[in-house]
Amino acid sequence: MKKRFINTTILAISFCLFYSCNTKEKVILIPEYTISIDSISNSNAPALQSFSHGISGDNWLLFAGRTNKKADDGGLHDMRKNSDYAEESFPPTSFNESIYVYNPSTNAVPESITINEMIAAVAENFASYNLETLTKYTTVFRNTNALVKQVEDYLFIVGGFGPLDFENPKNGYTTYNQVARIHIPSMIHLVKKEYAKVVESELFAFTENENLISTGGELHYIGGSEINNGTFYLVGGHNFGKSAPLFSNGQKYVDAVYPFSVANAAEPSSLSVTVNAPISDISDPKGVSSDDNSIFRRRDGPITPSLYYNTLNQELEESIAIYAGVFKPGEDLQAWNDAIYVHPNWANSNNKLYTYDKAYNQKNLNVYSAPNIVAYDASTKILHTFLLGGIGDGNTSKEVRLSGFTNTGTHIKLFVESNPLTSTNSTFSQNLFANNNTNSKPFYGAEAIFFPSNNFQSTSVSPDILDTNTVFGETKTSVEIGYVFGGIEAFASHPGTYGVTKSRASNKVWKVTLTKKF
Repeated sequence: MKKRFINTTILAISFCLFYSCNTKEKVILIPEYTISIDSISNSNAPALQSFSHGISGDNWLLFAGRTNKKADDGGLHDMRKNSDYAEESFPPTSFNESIYVYNPSTNAVPESITINEMIAAVAENFASYNLETLTKYTTVFRNTNALVKQVEDYLFIVGGFGPLDFENPKNGYTTYNQVARIHIPSMIHLVKKEYAKVVESELFAFTENENLISTGGELHYIGGSEINNGTFYLVGGHNFGKSAPLFSNGQKYVDAVYPFSVANAAEPSSLSVTVNAPISDISDPKGVSSDDNSIFRRRDGPITPSLYYNTLNQELEESIAIYAGVFKPGEDLQAWNDAIYVHPNWANSNNKLYTYDKAYNQKNLNVYSAPNIVAYDASTKILHTFLLGGIGDGNTSKEVRLSGFTNTGTHIKLFVESNPLTSTNSTFSQNLFANNNTNSKPFYGAEAIFFPSNNFQSTSVSPDILDTNTVFGETKTSVEIGYVFGGIEAFASHPGTYGVTKSRASNKVWKVTLTKKF
């Protein structure tokens, strides 16, 4: 294994407070933190990007997304001028049709079944399921860039992109309106052929909803770690249209955050979804003109769990942070570089459920979806967000329409009691994934995922945010908090497409360790 230590300054300056009292001095030190990335050699994980994922114990459940089946066709979708943004941009052969169970601690070859084998196993062992319904929703297991969120032992999946008909992809592509719930432990047992351990009544449930059509957005859940206490939030993304033959023709951004709840429906293996009023700066996010006016017009950006101090209730509460993302209105494909904080349980001084941090500037760095790690230090009341690689190398040249793939790391700091909420950022590494200080190829992180390990101890407010005080306690100085897996491996800063020497889906796995220093 190659071990890289990236010294990440959580607070730029450690300071001392001096009190004059009989010549004695009291010194208060502010901690710094270090992130180290340790690659797993000869990874046996499958090559996947833009995939769906869940965790049960040491096992990862991995399915959907895109992979390399033919000449590295699982990389970046073809963005060249004459690409069709359908069958040519997203080759049908690149859509992953296997369901994997992978254990990173052993790095053994993952157990897997195909989608057709899954249907056959259900037909033979679980008679309560309607096979027509399951066949209809196989696109849940065979799509790219769906919105996913794990709550307790359940994985919730919304939307995604792919062919209208995988048997006849020339009929066009679509953004799906599907909503699914999967019991992760049971699905893992199904893959392992441990049928007696599958909870049949909990295995699958599906529905459709026309208000929850999105790809390239994120799914968040506010309400702690228990499934009955909270609300889901579909954040951003877009409806890619039904074929997009002329550079995203028919595309419509979501332009909002949609709160919704999920419950069991009367019919077996069916869900009931209730969608509430959207959070947006536009009165009608579905309107034709909203894409030209909304600050929520964003997709494929870092959308992270966040915190804020509710002055009315005088307590720390969960929220959602939208940093950067793509694209602004216009033909020059500019990325957003500011931020939006969505706090659905608190209306700010402007009587809005969000705060627009227009002064924040991410400087075209790490503007695209990438692994994020969010940690809260209660002693300083600072929330620390780390963005690892992806797309956005800081290039703002007019000669390129979008800044390139990057190995840089961005560190964002948010003082949770600031009013209005505002963040700052800095670059903590020029190359997280190599032994040098130059942002050089190959590039990683785009559409990769951070998987927390058992050592990831969360705050009492949010299960998705690491509590530095709990993790380190009184004696610990270094803790392995999880892994980074998958995504796009790019062999040039602007590969433009998939393929040999251009880009491909990655199977690489890195361990992530957090170290505390004074």
